[in-house]
Amino acid sequence: MPTSEPVSNALLPPGGRVLVVRLSALGDVLFALETVAALKAARPDVAVDFLVADSFAALLAGHPQLDRVVVWPRKRLGRLPAAVRELRRVRYDLALDLHGILKSSVPLALARARLKVGFAPPGSREGSHWFHHRSIPLPTPLPHRADRGLLLLAALGIPVADTQPRLDAVEPPPGPLDALPTPRVLLHPGTSAFAAFKRWPADRHAELARRLLARGIGVAVSHGPGERELVEPVLRAAPGAHDLDGTRLGLRGLAGAMRRFDVVVAADTGPLHLACAMGASAVALFGPKDTAKYGPRSHGTARNVVLHADVPCRPCTRRDCATPQCVLGISVDEAEQAVLQLLEARS
Repeated sequence: MPTSEPVSNALLPPGGRVLVVRLSALGDVLFALETVAALKAARPDVAVDFLVADSFAALLAGHPQLDRVVVWPRKRLGRLPAAVRELRRVRYDLALDLHGILKSSVPLALARARLKVGFAPPGSREGSHWFHHRSIPLPTPLPHRADRGLLLLAALGIPVADTQPRLDAVEPPPGPLDALPTPRVLLHPGTSAFAAFKRWPADRHAELARRLLARGIGVAVSHGPGERELVEPVLRAAPGAHDLDGTRLGLRGLAGAMRRFDVVVAADTGPLHLACAMGASAVALFGPKDTAKYGPRSHGTARNVVLHADVPCRPCTRRDCATPQCVLGISVDEAEQAVLQLLEARS
């Protein structure tokens, strides 16, 4: 049975090798990169590999703190044997399970690691802690997703510092983005289709864009795969806004473009956390999720404002809602004032 005793840093030898397991989703992979940054700050001598689902592998390409990205197939199961061989090619001194569910337990069990460490329940679910050699208990209530990995390092005796996540972002090619006036604000109206009920209405994004443009602020509207129809009404209603096509740029290209904006306005979605990782300030239009566990992170001099309506049912864990008043209750006035507040702070 797994134990929860702290693990000494001495068990990670000089020049050792660590496997970090976080398969998905976009925001959580970015949160896990804070753990990578802290680990490399404390132990620059160790090599760090990252096991991630194929949907997010491109985000980690060329990462300056990763020795290897091991891709775990979620949809193309025919690639599973090759992924298993790649995973087992290296013997690790330490494997860190930052995902903590059954689907992360399978590759964790296959990995050749002398010590496999993860969270004790309820930080882990679906019996995944049975695949750990050591399970570390987390405080109650459970902390932010990013802080959980940092607490895991601390429990292992690894000092935690310098948690700024890093990416090998790709600068967008020269174009209309360069001509946008400053300061610059990026609006991202979309979410995944699975989380559509978290979206702030498109007509409010359009009104916010019009107001910011009238103030002489550069405005762009970004979108990812399947979101073109969602943002077209915003672009039509605010013809001075730049169309930032994240599908064409890819995740690392979108990250590079986000680095050029002072403030990003987005719902509870992966691109919000991507913008924060790149040093932008954010207006987070949050809905049902608990911001103490899933809210945006501030890095460097960036600051964030989290908006939501105070309704008695929030936060909740529902996967759908016909009338999500927690997000529908956010007014354009509130969002505009939050943007202006952050722009003033950055200036």
